[in-house]
Amino acid sequence: MDATSPVPAEPSSFAGSPRQADAGAPVADPHAQALAAGAEAAGHRVIPLKILHTEAAKGFGGQEIYIYRHMLAMRERGHDVSLLCQPGARLGEIAREAGFTVHTLKMGGLLRLLRGIGTVSRLVRRHGYHVVNTTSRRDSLIAAAGARLGGTPLVVRSRHLMSPVNSLLTYTGLPHRILTVSSFVKQLLVTRGIAGERIGIVPPIAVPPQWTQINKDDPWQCLQETRTEVRRELGFDDDQIVVGCVAVLREPKGHADLLHAIAPLCRRHRNLQLVIVGDGQPVMDRLLALRAELGIASQVHLLGYRLGACRLMTAFDIFALASHKEAAGTVFLEAAYVGVPIVATRVGGVPEMVMEGSNAMLAPLGDPAALTHALQTLVEDPQERRRMGRAGWEWMHSAQRFTPAGHTEATEHYYHQWLKELGHGQR
Repeated sequence: MDATSPVPAEPSSFAGSPRQADAGAPVADPHAQALAAGAEAAGHRVIPLKILHTEAAKGFGGQEIYIYRHMLAMRERGHDVSLLCQPGARLGEIAREAGFTVHTLKMGGLLRLLRGIGTVSRLVRRHGYHVVNTTSRRDSLIAAAGARLGGTPLVVRSRHLMSPVNSLLTYTGLPHRILTVSSFVKQLLVTRGIAGERIGIVPPIAVPPQWTQINKDDPWQCLQETRTEVRRELGFDDDQIVVGCVAVLREPKGHADLLHAIAPLCRRHRNLQLVIVGDGQPVMDRLLALRAELGIASQVHLLGYRLGACRLMTAFDIFALASHKEAAGTVFLEAAYVGVPIVATRVGGVPEMVMEGSNAMLAPLGDPAALTHALQTLVEDPQERRRMGRAGWEWMHSAQRFTPAGHTEATEHYYHQWLKELGHGQR
C-alpha cells in the first residue's frame, strides 16, 4: 500500500463533452436556457445571470476545487457560467470535460497584462456578462481591469487564502466587491483596511459522497459497508486503528508535525497506522526520511496522489491535519460527511468548518503535546470515535450552508444585492 514517490494521476471521471474557446472568439453555452427552465420547473425562483470566472493558476488544488464545484452548482441553478484561464490549466481541462465554455488567455508579464486587459474588455462586451468573478492576483489585474473597461455591471474578487494581502489594488481599486470563504478571512481583509460591508462570505461546498446516495433504508449502514470494503482494499483489518490525512504535501499543511505528534502513540500501540494521501516534493522525501528517523516507517503509509480520496477517507478511524494556516478547509467537511472524527489545529477558518467538541478536537498551533493528547483521546476511546463521527455525519446532513443549494443561494444573494447597490436593480 506504500509509495516511495508521488503517484501521478489525473481526474478522468467528469461527465460532459470537451469545449474550448480562445478569449477572442465567441462561444455560446447551450446549457443556460435548459437549466434555467429545469430549475423553474423544480420550483426555484431563478434570476439567471451570465457569469465569467477567472483563474490564473494552472494546478488543481483547494482553490480550484472550490471554483469548479461552484461553477457546477451555479449552472445547475440555471446560470450561464463560463471560465477564463491559462492554456493548459487543469481547471480549464476539467471544466471543458464538464461542458463549460472555457476561454484561454496567457497571463504573466507586463506585455501580456496590457494585451490581456484589452482582450477581456472585448470578451465581456461581446458576451454581455453580468458578473466577472476573479480569483488570483494575476487574473484579477487583467480580468477585473478588462471587465471594468468593458462595462461589466459587477466585478467581484474572490479570496480563498489566508496569506497576507500585499497589494490592495485587486481588492479595492479594481473590483466592486469581494467574496471570501470564512469569517476569519473576512476579518483579515478588514484589518488590512478593506471595508467590511464590501465583503461577502460563501463557505465551500461539501459534496455528498455518491455511495451515500444509494437508495437504502439505512444510509449510515451503507457508509459502514463502504468503510469495510475500502479497509479491505487497503489491507487493514478490524483490529487496526487508522489515522488518515488527505492534503497536498506542502510545509504549511503540517505533515511533519503530525508525524512527530503520532510517533509516541505508534510506539505504544503497534496496531496504530497513519495513512497520508497527497503528493508534492520535497515534502514527500522529507516525510520518508522522518518516518524512518522516528522508528515508525512500518506504520506510516505514504500513498501519493489518489483519485477518490473522499472514498478512501471512509477507511479512516480518525482524520488528522495539523495545518499551520487554513482559510477554510473543504477536507474537514468531507471527513465529516463520511462519519470520521477530526483532529486538527485551531488556525484560520478551521473552527468554522467543524463543531469543536462534537465532531472535532482542535489543538493550538505549535503545541505538539496538545496534538498528541487529542490523537490519544480518540485512538484509545473507540466509543468516543463513533460518537463524534456520527455527530459530524448528522451535522453534514443538516448544515444547509455547505450544500450546493445553500452555496448558490448565498452567492445569488450577494450578486443581486451588489448589482442593486451599484444601480443595476434586480433583473
